[in-house]
Amino acid sequence: MAKKKVIIAGAGLSGLTLGTALAQRDWDVQIFERSLELREVGAGLYTWENGLKVLETIGVFDEATQNVEFITNLDMIDKTYGLMHSTKFTNESRFCVIPRRDVHKALVRACERAGVKIETNAETVSADPSGTVQLRDGRTFKADLIIGADGVHSNIRNSLNIGIKEVVGNGAWRALIPRIEEDKTGVAEEHWNAYRRIGIAPSTEQYRYIYLTGMTADKEALSEPFNKDAWLSSFPHLESVLERIDQCRLDKNFYYIYLNSWKKGRVALLGDAAHGMEPNLGQGAGVSITSALELAKQLEWNDIEIALNCWEMLMKPTADKTQIWSRIYGAAAANWPKELLGIRPEIISNAMGSENIDLMLSTAARYVTGLEVAVR
Repeated sequence: MAKKKVIIAGAGLSGLTLGTALAQRDWDVQIFERSLELREVGAGLYTWENGLKVLETIGVFDEATQNVEFITNLDMIDKTYGLMHSTKFTNESRFCVIPRRDVHKALVRACERAGVKIETNAETVSADPSGTVQLRDGRTFKADLIIGADGVHSNIRNSLNIGIKEVVGNGAWRALIPRIEEDKTGVAEEHWNAYRRIGIAPSTEQYRYIYLTGMTADKEALSEPFNKDAWLSSFPHLESVLERIDQCRLDKNFYYIYLNSWKKGRVALLGDAAHGMEPNLGQGAGVSITSALELAKQLEWNDIEIALNCWEMLMKPTADKTQIWSRIYGAAAANWPKELLGIRPEIISNAMGSENIDLMLSTAARYVTGLEVAVR
């Protein structure tokens, strides 16, 4: 019997995860990547239990996390250095920050071991629900399934004329900085002051991960080149950290992608192409790779139409809730009434201490793929 064939647009984290998982299940997998080379853009990847379980399942955990320091506490700190909330982690609920390039390289090698074919400098421009995809150079290909894992600006999604892309007026700088002896171990922090935030977390033995978020309209904070003095004015106690920033990446705007359905015929959307969101909860990639593995499992158990329905039924509520709570978190950070900023720490502390709020914020982190039976 001939293998089923899937074409995946995009060699990012979700596309590579799905490609690996399907090839391991004896699918013929072709990935088209528009960039000239395989590379991952960005600095650190917040990775919670759901994402770590995925890496374990497809056999890349050891390689991706070999130099990573696992985190025991994630602390939210107000402008007076008071603790608003602390999230604890255990061996059953793990959390770490992996350099994105390390995860990406591990996934590329996993794809190669599994027999996935990857072609670079090959941009997909459209897909048809019948299962046909067209490339920028005019070539067309047909497969049993087409996957658009080509990001928030997805050509595949746009060609299907589905979904809404909404820009929000927030952005961030992100970087890996060298570690020094005085740095804390095991503790990640997010510092708040007015509408700016700085997150700092251990990553590997060599690096810490830092992100600096603010409103797009905050020209001093989010205009190139990086303005250290602007951030020092808000966070003078973090001078040692800020002085270590050398190369950093700016995302001046974040996007939310809203779809009524992630699929149309034999085309499905994955990752940011399906449910892009602000990185406020650190779960964009986690939801994406969890969704990729869940899709592979459903395709192993069911025919394509049923598998797509089951996958969407299982994963979309999790992604939808994560988007909602990401927006709420972002609104608390960037849209809080100026005259009420003085009472924000107390309100956030009380809210974050609620078990119901904690459960909502961790919806995605608690989702684990690998159901023993197919959902039918």
